Amino acid sequence: MTDVNEEIVANYFELNGYMVRRNLSYPLDNKYSPDSDIDLLIYNPKDPKDKAIVEIKGWHNQTFTLKSYFKDDSLYNFVKREALGEAEKFFGDKDFDRILVISELPKNPDKQNEIINYVKTRGVNKVLEFKPILEFIFKKIVENKNYRDSESLQTIRLMKIYKVNTPQE
Repeated sequence: MTDVNEEIVANYFELNGYMVRRNLSYPLDNKYSPDSDIDLLIYNPKDPKDKAIVEIKGWHNQTFTLKSYFKDDSLYNFVKREALGEAEKFFGDKDFDRILVISELPKNPDKQNEIINYVKTRGVNKVLEFKPILEFIFKKIVENKNYRDSESLQTIRLMKIYKVNTPQE
């Protein structure tokens, strides 16, 4: 079953012209840990240097804080040696971004910078939030097109048709 958070973020990148591969599995070195996966691998065919691995944490009921989540080591499995090795095999080189998608950063700019600087020390070089992703998708979706290959895009289309909680334009 597809995780709706992963589907929404994959749709976002696809609507931006990227090719998307979902759930690239890799074994963790720790014999007590099960295999893990990279949520998305994205590649821009118009710019071969524009590629990334993407980890999605859609915990939408709370704001991420440095004390609450970012110190959790499992958040960074996608930038550990095993994951990066699989991504290198997939892309054919080591030159790709490492993107973390989260529900939202704190409103305070100092706290935002503190988190962004911290995740950079862990190997993440970009942080994206869900709200701008959803806003972009809402703007891109057209009401007279059928999105039969994506349940999430089709749902957003229906929300637009019936004017249900769409962002103000």
